[in-house]
Formats: sequence, structure tokens, C-alpha cells
Amino acid sequence: MPILACVHTIQGRGIEMRRAVLLMLSIGVFAVLIGGARADDRARSAQDGGAVTGEFQLLAMVHSTDAQNENRLVASPWNGSAEGSFSYRSRPCTANAPVNNLSSNLPSYNGRVSGSRLPSSTRILPLSFKVLRTKKGTRVLGATADIVVCQLTSGPTPNPDPVPDAQKPRIRIAFKVPFTRHTSESTSYGGSFRIVSGTGRYEDITGSGTIQGNFFCLGARRCAERGGAQFDGQLTLQGTYRDPTPNL
Repeated sequence: MPILACVHTIQGRGIEMRRAVLLMLSIGVFAVLIGGARADDRARSAQDGGAVTGEFQLLAMVHSTDAQNENRLVASPWNGSAEGSFSYRSRPCTANAPVNNLSSNLPSYNGRVSGSRLPSSTRILPLSFKVLRTKKGTRVLGATADIVVCQLTSGPTPNPDPVPDAQKPRIRIAFKVPFTRHTSESTSYGGSFRIVSGTGRYEDITGSGTIQGNFFCLGARRCAERGGAQFDGQLTLQGTYRDPTPNL
């Protein structure tokens, strides 16, 4: 999993962090574009009645602090160990968020929605989870993530945006997965997810797949130097979808 591996190279030092993020971006965008093209071929031939089906990929970054002020919390970051409830958020749709602005082929159903152009711009608003204990005593993340569709093309939306992020269409996924705290600077998680609901165009969508993610600290300072929380994260999805009532 090259995207996850490159995140582990982030050491909190400026130049190393920038190189790791650039590598993650280049690998991730390439994967979405190539995967999207292959999935598009399968999706175009996979229609039953009025339904559409296909495969998809999604890349996203999430954060817990303000982009301009790392001391201002906008969510509830986790340290990779504590029990409780936590949350992260992507930057707004109007923000210059390179990974999220080239995020996924899911919102456009592999480019079949009229006027769309791959890849679509999305945000995770929010990623929320609880640290749960199973009957066997192991701990897992019980989570939901709302994939907000900024637009069916790449890039940020206009600022000011006539449609607030809270009113944009969204797709909700749910997952319960194991996690591993590697160090005070990195925690990874992974397993399966389900698409459980949607709004607007996506109100009847269903699907499932696999999710892999990490929490860490971007920027020059290590997590330990900022109080111990892992303030940032990334996640990748690969899965399949079906929409019996698509609006193409």
C-alpha cells in the first residue's frame, strides 16, 4: 500500500514532510486516474434496467486544526490510544486542498453524469468515530464518514460559494475496523466499509469496499511537541457502488 507507506516517512521535519506529501499526492492521483479509467469501462457495460454500477476509488485528507492556525482546533483529534469519541474534517470545498481536489471517480459514477469530468472534488465532513471494545476485549474504531461532493470536476469551489458545504450532496460510509498505534507519531487502521446512505443524487446509492487510513502530524512540529494528539490523517477507499435511480 504505497500511499500508506509514504505517510510513515513523515517525520515532522519540513522538507521530509513536503516530499512525503508530494509523493503521496502523485501516487494517489495516478491511482485514481488509472483506476477510474478501468472502472469506467466496466461501469459502462454494467447497467441493469435504469441502475448504474461500477468500481471506485477515493483519496482524502482530514485535519483537526485550522489551516491558518495550528493551535485552533476545528475537530477533536485522537492520540491513537485513548478511549472516547473523536473527529476530523477536511478543509472546506473552497480551500486549496490538493489531495481532496482530485479525490474520486465515485460522485460522477465514473464520468457518466452529464457535465462531469474526472476526478471529482470531495471533502470528508466529518470523519467521526468511537474507540470500542469487542466481546473479545480487542479495541476497534466504530466510525462514519460523510463524503461531501464539492463539485463533479476537480479543484476548489468558488469563494464565496453559493452552496454551503452543509447543503451539498453527500454519501455516508460506516466501518468498524481494527487499528494499530505504531508510535506517538502514527496510527493506522483498515478493514471493510459500507455505503449506508446519501442525499440528493445519491439518496438510493449502496456499496461497499475496503478502507485504509493513517493519523499523524503534518507540519514542522512532531505530535509529541504539540501535546500528543495526532492532528491530521488520510484515508483511501476502494469499492463498488450501485444506484438504482441515477440522475445522469
